[in-house]
Amino acid sequence: MDGGKSGNDGMNGALGVDLYLLAGVKTWPSYFREPAERLRRMSIEAGYVIAGVHVLYPYGDHTIPLMRQVRQVARDVARRLSPGPGNLPREADRLSPGRDNLPREADRLSPGTDNPGGASSIIAPADPIVGAIRERSAGRVVVLIGHSGGGVAAYHAGRRLLAEGAVRDCRIVQVGSPKVRIHPALRDRTAYFYAVDERGRVRDPITRLGTWGGVRRAAVIPVWDPRRWAPGHVAAVAIDGGHKDYFNHGPSAAPGQATNLERTAAAVLDWLVRSLHPANPAPGWRPEPAGAPAGEPAPSGAQ
Repeated sequence: MDGGKSGNDGMNGALGVDLYLLAGVKTWPSYFREPAERLRRMSIEAGYVIAGVHVLYPYGDHTIPLMRQVRQVARDVARRLSPGPGNLPREADRLSPGRDNLPREADRLSPGTDNPGGASSIIAPADPIVGAIRERSAGRVVVLIGHSGGGVAAYHAGRRLLAEGAVRDCRIVQVGSPKVRIHPALRDRTAYFYAVDERGRVRDPITRLGTWGGVRRAAVIPVWDPRRWAPGHVAAVAIDGGHKDYFNHGPSAAPGQATNLERTAAAVLDWLVRSLHPANPAPGWRPEPAGAPAGEPAPSGAQ
């Protein structure tokens, strides 16, 4: 792969880029109002032609009972960690060098095969999300930014959209999300951000949930690799507060410091510009400091 870059990068902006913000559990409509505007403005400054910004609720909004939403998120995390149809195929290890799209036959997700055992009675939250994105953004470039459980849904929706050829290209951003195993063909299209304090200590317990781990073939015996299926970009963002505060746009606790929203948006846009080149890059464009260096060790926990 080539770091997720497309041979048609110059056309991405010309065709328009659609931004989607995917909410986690118990999310009020006002939560993404300011982040949507900030990300739209920063994306335009970076050189993208933003066709639209949309907010989606894969697990429902704040009116849905919390435990129902939590069970759906947990099922989405666990479902792809179990052997069965719709999970990471063995063929994933045999993708040819430089191949930059999902193997259609090996990884096609069809209705009724998106959970262990192939049961068709459960409709994954990704299904309506995929339908909404397909209807609005067919043939265009999409960027899916998911917070908390929304990051889980963003990954599965992006995987479906690319497998079906519904969109021209896709980037997936997980912010404060449980870990899910990332298909090799999506590794360089996926970024993961987690909160730390000024000393680099993890401040978001949700990022300790899930796993990227898997068995890697070794010369003598297979070995467990905790980052076997990790995203291509994993970075810390120093924020005030914790899990719910990535997009807080109130004043920082330290006078003169960037807000949490500014730090998170800067980290996301910095990766996005390097991964998905704007059609008309702004000369000398630089995001605001994200507050923590990229490439920090991933949050420990269940591996």
